[in-house]
Amino acid sequence: MKISQILLLKGAIWTACIFAVGQMLRLGTNIILARLLAPELFGIMQIVYGLRTGVELISDVGISQNIIHNKNANDPDFYNTAWCLQLIRGILLWIVFCAAAVPVAKFYHASTLVFVMPVAAFALVLSGFASASYSLIRKRMKYSTLALFDTFVALVFSVTQIILAYISPTIWALVIGSLVGTATYAIGSHLLLPNVRHKIFISKRYAAEILSFGKWIFASSVIYFLSNNFDRLYLAKAIPLELLGVYGIARTFSELLSAAVMQLGSTVIFPFISSHSHMRRKDLHEQLAPIRMKFLLIAGIGFSIFAVTADFVIGILYDQRYHAASWMLPVLILGAWFAILSYLNEWTLMGLGRPNYSAVANSAKFGFLAVGLPIGVAHLGVLGGVLVVAISDLCRYVPMLVGQIQERFSFGRQDVFATAIVFGLIALWEWVRWAAGFGTSFDALPIHIF
Repeated sequence: MKISQILLLKGAIWTACIFAVGQMLRLGTNIILARLLAPELFGIMQIVYGLRTGVELISDVGISQNIIHNKNANDPDFYNTAWCLQLIRGILLWIVFCAAAVPVAKFYHASTLVFVMPVAAFALVLSGFASASYSLIRKRMKYSTLALFDTFVALVFSVTQIILAYISPTIWALVIGSLVGTATYAIGSHLLLPNVRHKIFISKRYAAEILSFGKWIFASSVIYFLSNNFDRLYLAKAIPLELLGVYGIARTFSELLSAAVMQLGSTVIFPFISSHSHMRRKDLHEQLAPIRMKFLLIAGIGFSIFAVTADFVIGILYDQRYHAASWMLPVLILGAWFAILSYLNEWTLMGLGRPNYSAVANSAKFGFLAVGLPIGVAHLGVLGGVLVVAISDLCRYVPMLVGQIQERFSFGRQDVFATAIVFGLIALWEWVRWAAGFGTSFDALPIHIF
């Protein structure tokens, strides 16, 4: 059986386009809201969003991943069971948020959180009501439908927040805007597949399958949250807050390409491999290898150019207070290449029904950060911390590679070749930049900074 390269290409193009549109919408909305609202309002919402993301991740049992991977996903008993579990989870999380509102408000000395947290967290209940249709469409790889739907939801969310902020420049513009965006997604998801109608029903058999598959996703999500946020939590105590803010900007830029690949993995690679899991692995691997190599080479060229020019972006968009990000960014970007490889391998293994490797890989990254950050900061200051963060995704990549070898679905040689090409191109562009009189992107690296 020949796999469809056109289907993969179509999925990659749609995913890239919708990711770019989403990023532009988000950036434009943030710029407008920054002019309409006071900075402290965004600080309050950062607390709310941070807590909500953490709670969602540490209670994640992979409902969407189950629907995409399970061969019985189109059975009404299965998707109704998944929907009911999702709804129950959303309601329970909202209750937790309501109970935590007062303690959190006291901890952060922000009385507004007592009222904001329960209202903002009601989005968890709304998302719980969302139809399984969205995940079923991902399973069926209807990329254009997903792209149009995601764009519509993002547009409603952005326009609503801007209008509310203009009418009432308070915290409630952000809170209500978020609820409207979530409600739009939840209601709209029920219109995606008219033949999918939900009812309260839980099959013990399917619930057991979902929870069995989801236990590794749950473990991986918990560790992922820690591995992805430990640097911020530790550095907040180890370095001045102004440097932490600069580091946050550098890290956000460095994650742009890896976030795009993560989106590609979850939207295209995971459902595609799941839908072809009936094929002999050797045949599937042989057909995927050349497609994957082409993608890596194309992505690598863009990545190498971004790596040697990103510091210019910082200089253009930000004033002198943020220019330290211009030396942090090139270092973090080099590490982001291994994040890209890790995401590709992670969603490949997920498509093969092996989510356990994600938990192991995220644990390796978290362990490296927990040990390495204190040592790095103690010896080299912020530079040491940035170097440790950059290397951490290599620690995440290794268990993924081992997992693929064990599953006899490895692309290790391909990854080594692509990595050599990418770093060779970076060295070439750095030389061209230096020869042109612009120095290198690493010229501003400090030996020690506090």
